[in-house]
Amino acid sequence: MKTVYVAVLIGMLSGCATTPSGHWEQTGRTELETQDDFAHCEKTAYLDSQRNKTDEPFKGPIIEKNCMQRLGYTYINNPK
Repeated sequence: MKTVYVAVLIGMLSGCATTPSGHWEQTGRTELETQDDFAHCEKTAYLDSQRNKTDEPFKGPIIEKNCMQRLGYTYINNPK
């Protein structure tokens, strides 16, 4: 299962080159805490896709975004 999760993560990261880069921020949270929360949201999206056997390839990032926002994060675009 861990191998599948890593493969999904690598696939998602490879598609990031064409999207605007940015990062998640929340006042008072460290970079490590943010990474842990994002990993939780990625896992949530992955498990949802497995549970629902969705054919919607872009649903995962939406679930991740909604999860991070529910945790109180704001996405900040990096300057170009």
